[in-house]
Amino acid sequence: MKYLYWICTTIVLLLGVGFSVFMGIQPKSVPKIRYSHFEHPDKLADAIILRMNQELKGYPLIMLGVMPGRPHDLEVWKAFLAQSSVPGVQYQALVIDPELPGAAEMFPSAVKIDLKRELDRFIEGAKNARTQGIRMAVIAPTIYTTQILKENPSGVIIKTTDLRPASFSIMGFARNPEEEQKQEIRCVMGEGDRDGLGPLGCVAQNKARLSYRKEADPAKFEGLMDLVGERDYLILFNAP
Repeated sequence: MKYLYWICTTIVLLLGVGFSVFMGIQPKSVPKIRYSHFEHPDKLADAIILRMNQELKGYPLIMLGVMPGRPHDLEVWKAFLAQSSVPGVQYQALVIDPELPGAAEMFPSAVKIDLKRELDRFIEGAKNARTQGIRMAVIAPTIYTTQILKENPSGVIIKTTDLRPASFSIMGFARNPEEEQKQEIRCVMGEGDRDGLGPLGCVAQNKARLSYRKEADPAKFEGLMDLVGERDYLILFNAP
């Protein structure tokens, strides 16, 4: 029995280590905007600018993530860019991923670069912008902008260049345990994580669970924002 006990204990410890390795060593999440209701996406943009005004001055390159097919995500960043006109905060250059539905129409004057296929071109442009003192914003899918995923475009930029982008990535979130399996990016580990997005899904799920007891307003948007890395912000945002 004692031998069996130690075998079971060892298995539990190994599983714990495996989970830690899978998730990676992440800095503790720091709330920046607590769970709130918003009348319109531009109100979330207001909250981000109000809360992050000083930090944004030190972020000359920002990656703004959206979930494809969610126009209200794009509306957040449209309002954000329109309102961040304070000296030292304004972004003079805008790049969008051409594959994002509705992005080209909403931002007709933006430079279009596919981060997945043209990353070298983007890096060259970002370095030129830095040399000229031009602040640049990039709107792309959240799976490209988040720094939780180490092999995506943001991860490659951080690992292979001296650029230090800040990421603000939007995604939806579950409001109860039943909704967790319906999320587009789910918390999946091991062999089940075929697309490699599991770490992002797990960070979002763990944060979302803290809001399950919060009362939703069916007529309003709801959301929150956490710092989940050195320059990495995760925004959970749902439409009514």
